[in-house]
Amino acid sequence: MQRQPLLTFIVAAGGFAGVETIGGINDFVREAIRSYPNLHSGYLRFVLVTPDDVVLPELKRTLGVYARRKLSSRGVEIVTGAKVRSISDGVVELTNGEKILATTLIWSAGTAPNALIAKLPLPKRNARIVVDPYLGVEGRTGVWAVGDCSLVADPQTSGFYPPTAQLALKEGRLVARNVVAALYGGDKKKFESQTLGQLAAMGRRSGVANILGLNFSGFLAWWLWRTTYLSKLPRLEKKITVALDWTLDLFLRRISRA
Repeated sequence: MQRQPLLTFIVAAGGFAGVETIGGINDFVREAIRSYPNLHSGYLRFVLVTPDDVVLPELKRTLGVYARRKLSSRGVEIVTGAKVRSISDGVVELTNGEKILATTLIWSAGTAPNALIAKLPLPKRNARIVVDPYLGVEGRTGVWAVGDCSLVADPQTSGFYPPTAQLALKEGRLVARNVVAALYGGDKKKFESQTLGQLAAMGRRSGVANILGLNFSGFLAWWLWRTTYLSKLPRLEKKITVALDWTLDLFLRRISRA
């Protein structure tokens, strides 16, 4: 029967992108199906596949457990300790041997640097360009790297900063300052940053958050997520449009464009 594979949605990986994606799709499809009298919610199947034993491993375990419980209560199946091995002819095979009939697979299992980076004659580690504390490429005067393509050491953890947009914006501003210092004289500044927090929305006005070491969940976390998202949008016109859409969405059926 063709109906079940068409109404089965699988998201690979249970990090921020995966949780937000499965939560958004679950809400959208369950609301949209009301417009189809020959279908009902019993036909729907949503599956989140993660190699970890809990979703949102970037956050504390208590928040991951909360997120899993919320998603499960909304009809999302969570398969832990497994990855997507292959997809062929509408069959998604997992590393645990399970096979699921589905025509929609959404991949959110992380990112990789652009293939162009591999061709550059620059020092690399884990496919990313190694930089010094000033974000200059080691051994290459006048060459700088920021964002996903760079590997920036974190002196506080002896590890490396994650490739997030929050840090990439800070890196860009610092490099601009250091380039000016290198060209016109002045002291360069080392890159040091503390992540303000992490947020994830799960749909239906619910989310999880860790802000400055404090954990939040439920409506407050969702509200913080939307507020932060709105503040990062470019142009006042766009901010007003999205804020209006979201306000109407609180009282009317889903019409928001963002």
